[in-house]
Amino acid sequence: MTQINNLEDIVKNGLCIGCGLCQSITGKNSIEISMSLKGRLEPKEVKKIPSETFNKILNTCPGVIVEGLPKEKVDSKTKYDLVWGYYLSLCYAWSTDSKIRFESSTGGLLNGLSLYLLESKKVKFIIHTVADPQKPMRSISKFSYNRDDLLNSNSCSRYGPASPLDKFHKALSLNQPFAFVGKPCDINAIRQLSKTNERVNNLCKYLLTIVCGGSTEFTKSQDFIESFKVKEDELTTFRYRGFGNPGRMYIKTKDGREYDRLYNSFWGEESTWRVHFRCKICPDAIGESSDIAALDTWRGGSPKGEDEGFNAAIIRTKNGLDLLKEASNVGYIKIGDELIIEDINDFQPHQVNKKKTVYARHEGMRKKNIPTVNTNGLRIKELHDLNSKEFNLKEEEGISSRVKKI
Repeated sequence: MTQINNLEDIVKNGLCIGCGLCQSITGKNSIEISMSLKGRLEPKEVKKIPSETFNKILNTCPGVIVEGLPKEKVDSKTKYDLVWGYYLSLCYAWSTDSKIRFESSTGGLLNGLSLYLLESKKVKFIIHTVADPQKPMRSISKFSYNRDDLLNSNSCSRYGPASPLDKFHKALSLNQPFAFVGKPCDINAIRQLSKTNERVNNLCKYLLTIVCGGSTEFTKSQDFIESFKVKEDELTTFRYRGFGNPGRMYIKTKDGREYDRLYNSFWGEESTWRVHFRCKICPDAIGESSDIAALDTWRGGSPKGEDEGFNAAIIRTKNGLDLLKEASNVGYIKIGDELIIEDINDFQPHQVNKKKTVYARHEGMRKKNIPTVNTNGLRIKELHDLNSKEFNLKEEEGISSRVKKI
């Protein structure tokens, strides 16, 4: 199999998700991140990266290595499922603040937990992804220090390209406790970094994530606004969802025009999602290395209409369980009924299918002499072996055709 020798090898083989950690490691003088013509945030080496520094990138990049929950986070009370991995508890949970619950994606669980962490002074700031105030169809990473910072920045479900980790080393340099809210791949990168940088575990106190459907290419958002004959530089607001559950796709222009579309009409069939190639081979879209993973709770996997917003929570660590209980005890979060794995399967059939297919997709890449993600502790080979040979072969052949389009 082809070896990864430089940053370009990660990008050209479709392994980069644009998380920004490589830039955080080297600094902007060595790596620039920009939007490609295909609508992906991609890093480019602009100054020679020393081999020692590149090895740090290789050891943390979620396009190269993804692992399950660290062994030290698994205790005697931890439960286990072949698809969903390790967890301590499954339950409904949502923000008790009606405004947060309405404006956030689903039930506002992660915003509610983040607000509790800030106002209880358990952390000094939250790193999360928000709409760029100058270009609201694009996303940027942000350090939020208070309620206004956190809630007035359109942070709910930023489905398009984002680099949540581009300022992660800056966060460490502040030497203040913080929490991180991001995608499962971002969380895994932080876990990998923590193996060689002790400041990560000392300062990054909580890792909160979503069960992720994938990062869409920027071109999908461009097509959406162009369907209304709107240009990007005319926008003041671009919202993927929220203001209801699931809420509507919504845009507003500088001259006051407003357009929206039903959530389901934007996404439609899975084949039209225009999800990044790296997401199609993702071995962990379910946040296995997080403290808490929040997810939608639509029976059958898609919304049938609007509701009040009820997250499900997969609590994976004692750290996460303590956080959820504390936030509930002081009134930030409402914990609902307990759930079982069969409920989670029903809410997220796409994730169940992805977990069963991903090893075959990796095999398809290996057979084409293309590097793929190294994994550990994610059970994808075990799930692969339970599939029929015909099913696995179809997935191998399918990924081979997609590789040509990277």
